[in-house]
Amino acid sequence: MKTIIQLCAVSLASLSLTAFAADNFKRADANRDRALTKAEACSGKTRHVCRNFEAIDVNRDGVVTRTEVRAFSNARRVAKGLPPKA
Repeated sequence: MKTIIQLCAVSLASLSLTAFAADNFKRADANRDRALTKAEACSGKTRHVCRNFEAIDVNRDGVVTRTEVRAFSNARRVAKGLPPKA
């Protein structure tokens, strides 16, 4: 029973972190173009994206999208032996 409660707590925390990250992305996107420039990413709302901007921007177009951020995060999860998030 304790294990089930712990798994539920982890699942809820994961969902809330995903929603939190999406909300931060939206707040950081100052011009509402659904992509972040490095300046937008470093505006204080998405520190993780700011620190890893060059690695996340795989197509080198100067902006990162949610898809690129998600792919980068999933690649890091897989490298740690964790399953990717949907």
